[in-house]
Amino acid sequence: MEQLQPASPVPAVAKEAPKVNPSIPKPPLPSEASNIQGGGAHVAVPDSKKEAAVEESAKAKEAAAASTKAATPQPTSAKGPSASPTDRPLILYAYSETPNARTNLIFFLAHGLHQNADFVFVMNGKSSATALIPNKSNIRIVQRENDCYDLGAYAEVLTTDDFYKAYQRYILMNASIRGPFLPAWASGCWSDMYLGKITDKVKLVGMTGNCQPIFHVQSMIWATDRTGIELLLHPPADPKLPADKQEVGINSCFHTWETAVHAEIYATQIILSAGYEASVMMSAFHAKKTFVQDCDKGGNGDALWNGKYYGTNVHPYETVFMKSNRDIDPILMTRLTEWTDGGGYSSYDHC
Repeated sequence: MEQLQPASPVPAVAKEAPKVNPSIPKPPLPSEASNIQGGGAHVAVPDSKKEAAVEESAKAKEAAAASTKAATPQPTSAKGPSASPTDRPLILYAYSETPNARTNLIFFLAHGLHQNADFVFVMNGKSSATALIPNKSNIRIVQRENDCYDLGAYAEVLTTDDFYKAYQRYILMNASIRGPFLPAWASGCWSDMYLGKITDKVKLVGMTGNCQPIFHVQSMIWATDRTGIELLLHPPADPKLPADKQEVGINSCFHTWETAVHAEIYATQIILSAGYEASVMMSAFHAKKTFVQDCDKGGNGDALWNGKYYGTNVHPYETVFMKSNRDIDPILMTRLTEWTDGGGYSSYDHC
């Protein structure tokens, strides 16, 4: 969940009642853009001026992509996923319009799409970026209003007609991150790198972990499986808490930043309280087995600020994606973007 300043303890806030999803037909993949009222939002953060060159390049790519799509015959229908759960991952990509988000979307379309997953682009608010998304048999667009923040947007799409039950593995990500970034010698698929860390014990995986106010997996990208997603959508009741104090997980429309951040932070606790584990890609997490426990002793806070990762910065090759709207090492971000574009990396070749 986007935070505008370094994290500080977040007080408990009143939970919002779970939003009742509108009754709409269950959409197959792919479909024409569907309308679901509600929606998630990103908190806009001004882009770094140092990324001006990247933005200019992105505009050129956008024009080229739109031109190519207009000239390419598009399928009018395709068979959706079978009624029984598939092992194909479902990847939800939440988007709301900012210059930085558009740059990240264009980069992801060029380098992150592949044939071995189903992609749903959740477009929060009107945006011409919808026209850039390819019309392929494994790609779908959901158009919705810009409300509820990303977690609420994911939940609405997943729970509408039990859409999530068609899948066993999930990645939830938003357009505040850029990637995938992989070194030239890497041969794996970015989505497998995240989903491959899900085990019988580990049910939530992300880029980075934040110790403030308690340990949690930051929500710009999450990987999980059926067990994890059902815990996040339908957390078990805590018999020690009254009904109005129960955690709702992500299954609510979060109208305020405070309630959205609360949901992000306590989502990890839902996983841990159920007896499972959470993991992240950043190297520091794996340096010692007591990272989570050390959080209670004043461990490292939000690493996704310039110089706040134990005196340095998280490297995109650690986490595959990188937060791109906080001015973290903008020169590195610009160079890796240029080099990945120039090298023509495509996940279609690796997934």
